[in-house]
Amino acid sequence: MVVLLVFIAVISFLLINNNENENSKKKVNNDVKEAITEQGIIKDETFGNLNFTNTTLIKDSKQYVLSMDVINPTQDEINMETINIDLKDKDGNLVVVLLGNIGDPMKPGETRTITSSVKIDLSKVKYKVIE
Repeated sequence: MVVLLVFIAVISFLLINNNENENSKKKVNNDVKEAITEQGIIKDETFGNLNFTNTTLIKDSKQYVLSMDVINPTQDEINMETINIDLKDKDGNLVVVLLGNIGDPMKPGETRTITSSVKIDLSKVKYKVIE
């Protein structure tokens, strides 16, 4: 009788432990990040006297995050607090406008990284335009 109870306890423990492992695997898979590599999005651009490079668009389970470097290649301080980043589909229709916050005036030769995120589906986005 004792052997039967120990056997049932061990089987129950193994089943519960296996179920917890499966649940944790599912949670890990939901957090997988995916890089969007469309040529029209991942390209260098110039707006005004600023250069925008190293653009990345990453999708994770909750949102899309756009990141890019802003460079002031001039010998002058540039005061541009924010920029609009238009994301468009293959037909040129506007999908969403993201706000890029540059902040304080940029000193000559300075580089900053700006990020913007959104919780809508950007899988149809084919290119970006900075305005």
